[in-house]
Amino acid sequence: MPALLLLTGPSAGRHYEVLSDMAIGRSPSCEIPLRDDQVSRKHAQLTVHEGQVRLTDLDSRNGTLVNGARISGQVVLQPGDRVRVGSTMAVFEPAPVTLVEGGPTSPGHVPIEEVLPHVGAAAALYSAGTALLGATSEAMVLRRLADETARALSADRAAALLGSNTGLLTAAVSGADAVAVPRSLAQVALDRKELVQAETEMCAPLVASGGKPFGVIYATRADSSFTGGEGQLLAALGRLGGEAYTAVRSRVEAEAPVPVLLGTSRPLRALADAARRAANSAAPVVLHGEPGTGKTLMARVIHARSPRALEPLVTVDCRLPQEAVEEALFGRASAPGQPPVASALLRADRGSLLLQHVEALPRATAERLVRLLARRTAPARQGGEEPVDVRLLVTSLAPVATLGSKGEVDAALARALMGFELEVPALRERRADVMALLEGFLARASRRVRSEPPTLGPDARRLLTDYPWPHNVRELELVGERLGLLYAGARVGALHLPPEVQQGAAASDAQTLQARVGRLERDAIAEALREAGGKKVRAAALLGISRPTLDKKIEEYGLSVERGRRGEDGR
Repeated sequence: MPALLLLTGPSAGRHYEVLSDMAIGRSPSCEIPLRDDQVSRKHAQLTVHEGQVRLTDLDSRNGTLVNGARISGQVVLQPGDRVRVGSTMAVFEPAPVTLVEGGPTSPGHVPIEEVLPHVGAAAALYSAGTALLGATSEAMVLRRLADETARALSADRAAALLGSNTGLLTAAVSGADAVAVPRSLAQVALDRKELVQAETEMCAPLVASGGKPFGVIYATRADSSFTGGEGQLLAALGRLGGEAYTAVRSRVEAEAPVPVLLGTSRPLRALADAARRAANSAAPVVLHGEPGTGKTLMARVIHARSPRALEPLVTVDCRLPQEAVEEALFGRASAPGQPPVASALLRADRGSLLLQHVEALPRATAERLVRLLARRTAPARQGGEEPVDVRLLVTSLAPVATLGSKGEVDAALARALMGFELEVPALRERRADVMALLEGFLARASRRVRSEPPTLGPDARRLLTDYPWPHNVRELELVGERLGLLYAGARVGALHLPPEVQQGAAASDAQTLQARVGRLERDAIAEALREAGGKKVRAAALLGISRPTLDKKIEEYGLSVERGRRGEDGR
């Protein structure tokens, strides 16, 4: 039977067979009920008519989308169509195919390799389609498109160019280090959506269905003229490349938003400076620190700021079972009911490979990985190996050299990871960033319930800043999510905070002398600021220090300055 399989949302994993007319909505009376504030009570209607399943939006508040496009009338669902209702994504499945006995009396048997095209335009399109389907990044699509164009047309040089506000930017070149493209040819292909063909040069638009060209594909050769059939082939390659580029870009934008660092503390600024230096290098980077400090985020920042930013960042969690880690790193051949899995090394070609918790990597797996890294190769899809250019980023609880000396990391892998080592500080060492991070988490959580973020009172701010955050940013994120969902648009006081935060530093382990002195100094500065009504010059005079010193201390301790009447507590 045709059915809807819910992929995301509060009811993810549920399977609804479409036997008759069915309503989708938040109301419990709907045949497909969704507990989602973004869904109307009666959101959409499924109708079965003459063997077809049709979808109609019921004037819902947020609309119904099919394959990313908002529908206005009735739409006939096709196998594989993706339906979005609020935060729920569902895939439409056709009626299952039943295998029956019988068939042709004398069927022919031909190996698939003999059936596939090997020469001519069909073979060129087959080769290009296979290559583009396997691309994992926008840059890889353009690179493979240029290579396939040069091969299909026996061109001396081929190039893929992207349009921009300032003109055309060369994105990939095949057959040379650089290529000079006549502006007149490229501009006509880009502006008019036309194939432009001269004797020894051709240019076709890079375009996806339903849109305008966003680039061009160019080919040239010196020994012979291009034919009309070759022009058709180039136009088809431009369309294939446009579709592949658009699909990869949509997937990457949905899965990997640009990472942002929140905070202004000195430890964070020092880490950002070190990350900037590491980003400009091709050497491996080891990010170590306590759990929950944001090591993976820093790895993404380094990749996003590096020359490899347009290439893929592939992540492998080394804490997974050994079989799963090996399959992710080295790939897997296809089997009945299981498509092949490309190795992470191959998918990360020209980009970065992030190994999370590298200390958990099994020794045998580490030894094989080191051999592949030394040869700069990866397991190929067709068997054997193929060359790759991969940059390693790893996270660990301690420096890799220390882990290697203790035997917790393979010695050869530890040597292969020699490069940049960045320690990600614990949150208690960057208290000035607590409020900036928390406000971001509060805003994100409150957006989910379509409300304003809660307002933190001065006592709540003080307790949140004082708390040692033993589980670091991860714990702060959970607290922010809870406060943002429970108290969206309201005021949060000290009593609204979790018990452990209310208890503050008293709930943590015994403090060192330096920590005790620091706490006394922080309390004295906070008291002086309250006494001075938020006026820094007066507070500095009360403390017997200079204004610049006071500013430095305020930043160091993450204090908030609230102006008011003398003695006012802000409530």
